Amino acid sequence: LIINFFSRFNQNFFKKTSTNISIFNKILITFITTLFCYLFFLTLPNLYDKSWVQKTLKSKLNEEFKVNFSLSSEISYAILPSPHFIIQNVTIFNDLSKNQKIADIKKLKIFISQKKFLNKNNIFIKDILIEEANFIFNKDNFNYLRDFINYKFNEKKINIKKSNIFFQDESKETLLIVKLSSANLFYEGKKLLNQIMIKGKIFNVPFSLNLNKNLISKSLKSDFK
Repeated sequence: LIINFFSRFNQNFFKKTSTNISIFNKILITFITTLFCYLFFLTLPNLYDKSWVQKTLKSKLNEEFKVNFSLSSEISYAILPSPHFIIQNVTIFNDLSKNQKIADIKKLKIFISQKKFLNKNNIFIKDILIEEANFIFNKDNFNYLRDFINYKFNEKKINIKKSNIFFQDESKETLLIVKLSSANLFYEGKKLLNQIMIKGKIFNVPFSLNLNKNLISKSLKSDFK
């Protein structure tokens, strides 16, 4: 709508101005005007109320990804490389009533679709990126992790970068630290698989791990290198 308005404005403007304006300058003015309108359009989510953003994104994340995210109020917005919200200091819980923590996340990026900017109530999450997180695996959250893998993932990806996994014993002492350079979790609709692809280091030795959970046969296949 904004671009159409300025397009009509440009047409009227060019009709009323003298013919001394070159074709190149007319094209340049049109391009700059259109670009300005588009950039203004991309910044619309920055006008959303932060408390509304916090509440809405938490609800959508829990509903779509089946993960208990606890979002802080430290929320900002960026348009590059594509529109997304940045939330600092996020926590993932196993069971909110028992306060069992699974992860501390320094930075969570939630990428959203431009198509819903003019109707914020229909905000659409494309995928999420977790950066600089510490995941904790132990006896208390083993059942949660098992159930999480058995449930159908979302086709939208959960991407993880520059993070760590801490494996703990029953006394909560750390036995092993796995450094993650990248990890991707998503549902492969054509193959009916939950897929987890991980790259990282164990004792400074690089490794890759691919896990495929078949939701029909309930089989779990792994490829570890």
